[in-house]
Amino acid sequence: MWLTILGVALAALAGLALYFVATARRIARPTRGEPIAGEATKAALLVIDMQEDFTRSHGANAYDGEERDRAIARINALVAAARQAGEPVAFIRQEHQGRAVRWVASLLLGGAGNPGRPGARLDRDVDADGCPVFVKHVADAFSDPALDAWLREQEVGRLTLTGLDVAHCVRGTALGARNRGYRVTVDLAGSLAAREKPALHATDEMETAGVVLRGPEDGAPRAAMV
Repeated sequence: MWLTILGVALAALAGLALYFVATARRIARPTRGEPIAGEATKAALLVIDMQEDFTRSHGANAYDGEERDRAIARINALVAAARQAGEPVAFIRQEHQGRAVRWVASLLLGGAGNPGRPGARLDRDVDADGCPVFVKHVADAFSDPALDAWLREQEVGRLTLTGLDVAHCVRGTALGARNRGYRVTVDLAGSLAAREKPALHATDEMETAGVVLRGPEDGAPRAAMV
């Protein structure tokens, strides 16, 4: 009997592990969509996941405070420049969806990214005044059809992305944009990465997909500079 119980328990644990692996892959997978129109040539700025749950987190994967402040200063400069040029600016927020994902976020991330938390708001120092905010549930912001529709309405064909994390949501959104034909630049000076190796792998993957990486001076993700 005990062997049977043990077997059932091990099978349940294996099934649970496979479920979480599949969920993690689904969350990280860039989306695909209809190609943009050839006449879409305008530029826009997307700022990704600069929420206090992430920017002001603590622990092993926390972002360095000085690096965060530098990134925010760069983002605010990009926002100001886009406004002056008459280019649209949008902010993206992450909200985890589904009980299992929220449970894992509560267990491993202290609940970061779960909806309804004070930390779900954009960082207090980011200048998002008057900008639309789109909510995503996975890494790629284009998983929210409203974002793609908004960009197409304004005939946007060129995107500058910045924010966090280079290895996750910046990567996913950049690749999702490329899958639709957008020309994409990632501004690394305004981006953050908690871990160096995944960030370097992500930048290689983005470059292979045709994403242009801009600054810092040596072209490395911020995690490689701390």
